[in-house]
Amino acid sequence: MKMHIKYYLLGLLLSGSSSLCYAQNLLDLNDWKAGEGSAGMFNQNGQTIENTREWGVGPHANRVILWKATPEGNANDDGGWNSNPVAIDHKKMYRSSVWIKKTNSNGGTTYFGCVAVAGLDNVPDNNPYFYHGSLPVLDRWYLLVGYIHAADDPSTQHFGAIYDGTTGEKVIDMVDFKFLPGSTYTNHRTYLYYDPNTNDRQYFYAPRLEVVDGNEPTIEALLSINKGQSEVAYFSGKVGVRTNNPREYDLAVNGKIRSQEVKVEAANWPDYVFKPQYKLQSLEGLENHIKQYGHLPDIPKAEIAEKEGISLGEMNKLLLKKVEELTLYMIEANKQISEQAEQIQLLKSKVNYTK
Repeated sequence: MKMHIKYYLLGLLLSGSSSLCYAQNLLDLNDWKAGEGSAGMFNQNGQTIENTREWGVGPHANRVILWKATPEGNANDDGGWNSNPVAIDHKKMYRSSVWIKKTNSNGGTTYFGCVAVAGLDNVPDNNPYFYHGSLPVLDRWYLLVGYIHAADDPSTQHFGAIYDGTTGEKVIDMVDFKFLPGSTYTNHRTYLYYDPNTNDRQYFYAPRLEVVDGNEPTIEALLSINKGQSEVAYFSGKVGVRTNNPREYDLAVNGKIRSQEVKVEAANWPDYVFKPQYKLQSLEGLENHIKQYGHLPDIPKAEIAEKEGISLGEMNKLLLKKVEELTLYMIEANKQISEQAEQIQLLKSKVNYTK
């Protein structure tokens, strides 16, 4: 069954706090809050005054919390972060990404990298960067996407790239890496370095690190380009809100959902109960079933419902079926009551006649 939740679900997925994000992100963004210096697993690069998090307009034109790098003039480490080590499986491919925007001037250098990897030529790299340089246009958001191949992956093809956040076009190719055999961790790191201009600002948003297994969001989903003011976004993978394990569900929410309308598409609606050929169980049979199983026929046991949840559409069908069956029982009972009333009236008439 397909569920349509109207109004603001898309906004929920793309808005507000970075803690509301797509499934699978291995970076913990719970501490990504307004403030300065380090935040949770994100360790500041440079001085505290060069690293602040503040509300601003993100790449999707909504208000979000951005990490702002503010050079203080020493033209060295001028903002950004090194994340804590993140546990990985070196037999799998991973994808690292972040949104970045530079303003005022092209001073300094933007860096985006990882650790504990080798080049695709199997040569270990002690200071690996997917990209370092200047972004193409000032005051524009760019999505940087880097890949770390599995240790045993023989491929030498590079997939990493920088995407224009306005057009969605790939504008710069980046360098891929691969894990060293036996690697157990990597990290997420991105900086502004060597910027002497104290009027410059560099903004970072929505860092991600995830396994590439077919369930990760597509590049198109990460970009979420609004073409023609369309209110439709496409996600080829599963989506989790406050959960990184949506299991078999396309959308999993660990929390509450508020909506103006929920529509569930349903088939085999139980009007068949009113067909002449429908076999209505006797009340005696119904009583025996309840005594034996402790619940109505077709209704799941309490333990199963509490453990696995219920399907909204299926449960509504079952409840309607029971209401329709109850209606038939009531109609039959009313007939019996009417017949009994007639018999009682007849007996009263005979009694009065004999007096």
